[in-house]
Amino acid sequence: MIIGIVGSRRRNTAEDYLNLCWKIVELERSNNTLTKKIVTGDCDEGGDKFARKIAEDITEDIELDVKRIRDPETGEEMDFKNHRWFNYFNMCNIFYKRDKEIVKEPLDYLIALVAPDRTGGTEYTITQFKKYHKDWEDKLIIL
Repeated sequence: MIIGIVGSRRRNTAEDYLNLCWKIVELERSNNTLTKKIVTGDCDEGGDKFARKIAEDITEDIELDVKRIRDPETGEEMDFKNHRWFNYFNMCNIFYKRDKEIVKEPLDYLIALVAPDRTGGTEYTITQFKKYHKDWEDKLIIL
C-alpha cells in the first residue's frame, strides 16, 4: 500500500501524530496489507514531519519518498528557511509544484491533517489530488 501524507504546520501536536499512526494501522487492517511506501513533503512540522518519523522510527520496511522544494531556475533542492526566493508569491508556487509531485504518485490513500479553518497549502494539495485521482472519494482521508 502506498500512502501520501500531507498536513498543515498548525497540526503538529502529539495527539495529531497519534491519530495519524492509528489511521495507518486502521488502513492496514482493513486492507489486510502493510504500508510499503510513504510519500510526503519536506516541511519540518505537521504531517510531513510525522510521515518521516513513522517511516524512519517505527519500521525499516517502509520506503520513504520525500518530495523536496526546488529552485525554479536550477532545479536544485532548496533550504526551506534560507534561500533567495523567500517571498510569498514565489514560495507558494514552489510549494504548489512540490505538492503536485506528491499527488501524481500512484497513491492508494492520501491522509491530510487539515488546518481547523481549512486554509493553506494542504487544501491546494487536496484539490490537486482530486484532479489526479478520479476515485479520490475512496482514497482521501481527512484528519
